[in-house]
Amino acid sequence: MRLTSVVAALCFGLCALSPAAVAKPPLEAFGDVPGIRGMELSPDGKKVAFLQRSDGDDVLVVRDLESRTSRGITRVGDIRARYVHFVGNDYVILVASKETRTLGYRGRYEFSAAFAFNLATGKSTQLLRETRDIYPAQAGLGRILGVEPGGKNVLMPAFMGLNDPEPDFDLLRVPLETGRGLRLDGGKGTSSTIDWLVNASGRVIVREEFNEKSQIHQLRTRQTNGDWRTIYERQTPLPETSAVGVSSDGKSLITLEANESAFLSLYMMSMDDGSVSGPVMERENAEVAGVIQDINRVVHGVRYSGMFPSYDMVDEALEKDINSVIRALGGSSVYLDSWADDWSKLLFFVEGGAYAERYYLFDRATRSLSVISSARPEIKPEDVGEVVTIEYKARDGLTIPGLLTWPANVQVEARKNLPLVVMPHGGPEAYDAVGFDWLAQYMANEGYAVLQPNFRGSAGFGQAFAYAGYGEWGRKMQDDITDGADALIEMGWADPARICIVGWSYGGYAALAGGALTPDKYKCVASIAGVSHLREMLATERREHGDRSRTVTYWESLIGDPDKDRDAIDAVSPALHADRFTAPVLLIHGASDTVVPIRQSEVMNDALKNAQKSVQYIRINGDDHSLVDNDSRRIVLTSLGEFLDKHIGK
Repeated sequence: MRLTSVVAALCFGLCALSPAAVAKPPLEAFGDVPGIRGMELSPDGKKVAFLQRSDGDDVLVVRDLESRTSRGITRVGDIRARYVHFVGNDYVILVASKETRTLGYRGRYEFSAAFAFNLATGKSTQLLRETRDIYPAQAGLGRILGVEPGGKNVLMPAFMGLNDPEPDFDLLRVPLETGRGLRLDGGKGTSSTIDWLVNASGRVIVREEFNEKSQIHQLRTRQTNGDWRTIYERQTPLPETSAVGVSSDGKSLITLEANESAFLSLYMMSMDDGSVSGPVMERENAEVAGVIQDINRVVHGVRYSGMFPSYDMVDEALEKDINSVIRALGGSSVYLDSWADDWSKLLFFVEGGAYAERYYLFDRATRSLSVISSARPEIKPEDVGEVVTIEYKARDGLTIPGLLTWPANVQVEARKNLPLVVMPHGGPEAYDAVGFDWLAQYMANEGYAVLQPNFRGSAGFGQAFAYAGYGEWGRKMQDDITDGADALIEMGWADPARICIVGWSYGGYAALAGGALTPDKYKCVASIAGVSHLREMLATERREHGDRSRTVTYWESLIGDPDKDRDAIDAVSPALHADRFTAPVLLIHGASDTVVPIRQSEVMNDALKNAQKSVQYIRINGDDHSLVDNDSRRIVLTSLGEFLDKHIGK
């Protein structure tokens, strides 16, 4: 096993103290939504906008960086604030959502909306609210794909066709003052349209199409005479390339694909004939995890995957400055959040290392780096469990990367035979990187070591690593998790008699699979918003999205075809093997979850009860898949803390 320290030893005075002598932060310091989140820098670099929690509600706040004064713009009550961003210096956009139903649309969905606030006049406008013929079941009405010159009109996509079961996906011009959208010239889409690109003048230049019935993926460019030219066409069950932006000269598309490489990289595609050159940005051992682009999607650089983010920028001087900030904040993950239009000031979100989440401002002219705010001020450096990166070998020889969080305030020499929580991530095509994981850090403060394995099927480590997980739910993916626990036992760090598996979403499935398929490994099992019955989950996806949808194609690629692979799928569905459980189970689920239906936990609860197994089921009303309400997360941490303490605590 290879282990790399991420956080240096803390101050000697604190390290010398015993855990009992150090007062732990209150539970809510970890579980509550960060006091400040979603910060963005204004285009002139003089203001920041962010969401701040106050008396249980989110408040949209704008802070003047020169005068250091702040003012609340609006309080968000019965809807969930998601994020904020500037359009020019005078408008702030708030995107919020709410779980809902619509007559004629099957199932629940998360309805999102955008609100524009004029900072000069104080006027607020809901964008697209008064637009005619807009399809009611919208899940993405907060998207802004461009801004016209002058900054008064934004370009937003929307499904159009009030009573049409297959509405068109059009691009609309939306004045920020009125909010009423009208179709942009060239913005007429089809039911197969999935994306749009515009140039700096606000003119439509690209339409991306994917027909789920024919499985034809196309990129089409709009000519100066208004005609459309197809420059890319491929028949594929799932799109293999994606147009993520445009080059700074406006002549090429920037696409994201693996192509000949083992990792997702950026390529350039001619808007004249579709010829591809590149890759223009790639790494041998990491893939593009994020594209750095302005509001009109002009690409300025990329952020790569890895245990720590790293960057390639078109402007080499800018890249050098970003790297200097990373060096100054060594041991932390540094994310370029936003920037002034002239790139004179850069806003960074920083997490991991010795601190919880923070926002930093870097002034390139003065070379000064300053903290704007701490998102979790109650958590001090001595409260942060040390995080190390690890690698271990799976039983078939595949190298598995992961994270290990040591219990807070436990000295190095005492890190032996510790109670261990194995916490696989959700997705499953996601990955755990160095950061401040509120759930892992809470458990570390309760005295547990926490293993977060990036099992095969995880994103971020190359296409081959991700594809190695296809068809391996409950099999090799699960073996990778088990092998991680065994590796820590072999190193003498984990007590084999005190191991619990905890997970959220796919991680919740993996936790339940651990209890069903390796019942002797774990002393307790906790699943938060987890999947338990795979065939039933696939049936729900078919019912809500259609048999030939991209969504269904993707999930059946990962899990299997429920018609052809019924027995194999059932063999790794925990709800169908409740009789195998020996460890007690904790189930937690939000009633308004639109990602994993709460029925998945209900089915598991019923199966365990019928098998006369130990199970505790907590239903949280009024919250969604992420359980974003403070009260919900306090329930999660309180119940989980008690559960762990009872079964693997001291």
